[in-house]
Amino acid sequence: MRLRRKLHGLILEPLAGASARDYFVLFHIEPEFQIDMAALERAYHTLLSQFHPDRFAGKPQVEQRVAAQLCADINSGFRVLSSEVLRAEYLLKRAGVDLAQAEKEGVGAAFLMTQIALRERLESADSAHPSERDALSVEIRDRYNASRDAFASAAEDERFKEAACYWQEMCYLSKLRDATRVRAA
Repeated sequence: MRLRRKLHGLILEPLAGASARDYFVLFHIEPEFQIDMAALERAYHTLLSQFHPDRFAGKPQVEQRVAAQLCADINSGFRVLSSEVLRAEYLLKRAGVDLAQAEKEGVGAAFLMTQIALRERLESADSAHPSERDALSVEIRDRYNASRDAFASAAEDERFKEAACYWQEMCYLSKLRDATRVRAA
């Protein structure tokens, strides 16, 4: 039996814990990889202003707990949907893809060799000329964007096994991309 509660007009249906909430439904956004970030931010701020626990300070304990949980879901959902890598992972999970199995199958030797070469170049970039570091940063960003775009296409066409491979590439390349930003700072 499912418990249904209504808090300020929003029907709350606890499923199998907080992670069972569908973030796309929560934010009234179509479940797609390409999302309108401005619409996500507006929905986030609107929901946060409506359900912030401070607004329920004088309410019964059950309403305070529900508001606190909803606020946690709102923050978690925003963190997931605002990150391309986390959003891709979330879409794959939502589609029922076994990510542990996908990780076992891996991304392919060619990509791994490319990723290793990029990491080695990044490690030696500290002593490299700034233009070489900038070129490496651009190359990593372009490779990430290509994997991201390939993920979006595969996910849209429901080719989820292929999409899972591109998601893994995004994971590797986003770490390299972040490392180039840290080294540039």
